[in-house]
Amino acid sequence: MAGKKEEESGKEEFNVDEALDRLEEINNRLAGGELTLQESIELYREGVLLATKSREHLEGVEQELQVVNQDN
Repeated sequence: MAGKKEEESGKEEFNVDEALDRLEEINNRLAGGELTLQESIELYREGVLLATKSREHLEGVEQELQVVNQDN
């Protein structure tokens, strides 16, 4: 149901697993040392954004679980 609600509001559901996969890919590319400075900066920015969104999403899930646990 939550997915449908998000679709109706125009927001896409955030997928933490996909974000973590992308973060791993970014990390590997940055560690490879074959990127230009500009490419490295762009990937770093993307990584910071993904990490922030992942943290926020997981904090939201944690809050939902706390509510569920309080209700039981």
